[in-house]
Amino acid sequence: MDLSKFKTSDWLKVGGGAVFFFTFFLPWWKVDVPEVVAEFFRPYSLHGSDFTLTGWLPFLLLVAIAVLTVLRVLEVFKLPATIPEPIVFLGAAGLSVLLVVWRFLFDGVSGGTLTRGFGLFLALLAAIVSLVGTVLAFQESGGDLKDLTDVNKIKSQFGGTKSGPPPFPPPDAPSV
Repeated sequence: MDLSKFKTSDWLKVGGGAVFFFTFFLPWWKVDVPEVVAEFFRPYSLHGSDFTLTGWLPFLLLVAIAVLTVLRVLEVFKLPATIPEPIVFLGAAGLSVLLVVWRFLFDGVSGGTLTRGFGLFLALLAAIVSLVGTVLAFQESGGDLKDLTDVNKIKSQFGGTKSGPPPFPPPDAPSV
């Protein structure tokens, strides 16, 4: 395995995905219970796997980005040319960060006394690191963040066409 093939952006994507993988199983939220109740109940914590949209989805996206990056750099597997990898990875990492930030800001439990666990802090940091890696990879591929609002420019930059085929045959075309 030739590690010199990995760019800084690749290391950030792989490292962010790997750290997120491990933090997924660490406590994200801890339930604080009064001392009287603590005699009868063990402390309870919620992990990333306890949350579907804000836990599992970022987990799957960030780990997929890391695995696909390693496979691409080692030339084991490459995404089809029709899939603009830098944009897809950037969108997936951006969505993951938004979902983890949402989980970080809102506990989703009413009436409970919850505190953030160290796993949630590490998960947020890992998601941000992965996002930085995807931004760098997007820029390395010739993309400009200001151009993300221009769909036609993105299509032309990554091999698409500005306009697709007409939805219907031209009026003078013979019918079959």
